[in-house]
Amino acid sequence: MSQNAVTAGRILRLAVATGMFVAAVWILSAATSASGATPRIVQRVRVNVNPQRDLHGPCVVRAGNGDLLLCHRDSLEHIGGDSFVRQLRSTDNGFTWQDEGPVADWRSRQIDSSLGEYGKTPDGKLVMFVQRRKPRSGDQDVVASWLQTSDDHGKTWKERGPVDASNEYAFMYGRNVLTREGVMYVGTWSRQGNALYVSTDNSASWSRRSVVFPTTHPDFKSLADAGGPFYPHVVFCPDGSLLAMTFNPPPQNHCYSRRSTDNGRTWGPIKAETDLPLWAPRMKRYDARTLIATGRDVPLKASVAWFSTDNGQTWGHKLILDKRKFFGSYGYTDSIDAGDGKFWVFTSSPQTKGTGDIIGLLLEGRVE
Repeated sequence: MSQNAVTAGRILRLAVATGMFVAAVWILSAATSASGATPRIVQRVRVNVNPQRDLHGPCVVRAGNGDLLLCHRDSLEHIGGDSFVRQLRSTDNGFTWQDEGPVADWRSRQIDSSLGEYGKTPDGKLVMFVQRRKPRSGDQDVVASWLQTSDDHGKTWKERGPVDASNEYAFMYGRNVLTREGVMYVGTWSRQGNALYVSTDNSASWSRRSVVFPTTHPDFKSLADAGGPFYPHVVFCPDGSLLAMTFNPPPQNHCYSRRSTDNGRTWGPIKAETDLPLWAPRMKRYDARTLIATGRDVPLKASVAWFSTDNGQTWGHKLILDKRKFFGSYGYTDSIDAGDGKFWVFTSSPQTKGTGDIIGLLLEGRVE
């Protein structure tokens, strides 16, 4: 399908000082493709901008009290060395943000807290999976992810320990924590094969339900040494099936998917999504009939969104969300329903030279 061009007419509309942060909102417009209507960007918000730090990998959740929480990695540079997870809170549905400081900080233990991933338990509490690695190291030094929980809407967090203590490399990064009919689901990057974990006891314990993208696949052999594919995650489709997606960097440079019709116990064939070169993909439900997949388009140096109205069988209506202005961390995304027909996408986006910052883009409109 044809790609939508996003017009850049940016008009400064509002600047709201909140502590050390300024939320600046612009009105933007987006063209509609000849092949049908595509959601458009209506507002742009600076969530956290700090020229001295590399801010990367946002994750967002709506707490039980209605607040939006957003966490991201905060580090001196992309490689880490002093990384911790910072949390911000919005009480006005994402338009302004207040810094709440570190929520996972183990620098004193000589461990980088790389990325935080929120989820909600069936009884309404918050959980966070935290990726951990040895400081200033590569993917080979990512170790067991840690679990922490909050019963006060993210105001305080309690460490619970490793998600899977059976092996240091069994659960190295959890992505897209879902809750459905009393069961929690999360995809994980693992040297033992990218897997689906579930919890049936409000996150008190987690177990591996199935391996989704195995190390025996000819394109996935580097998994055993902490290579690709990366960013495995799942989403429930409008038809009730569970769709898994992961991304393999070059030479493949595209996503792979797999579908389950029994809640992840068994899986259909692995599909090479050669038309979806989306680095760090993340699928969500955009509305009752539409999926959205956000991530990084490397040739464009942009954060982009793709849409599907057929349960992830095909993807189109590509929308450029944000083009990188400076060298730095970019294109890691998360998204959430904003209500009233609107939808937030948050992304890493360097606003100054050599760093990564966090911005939000508000979408509206249906895919036709």
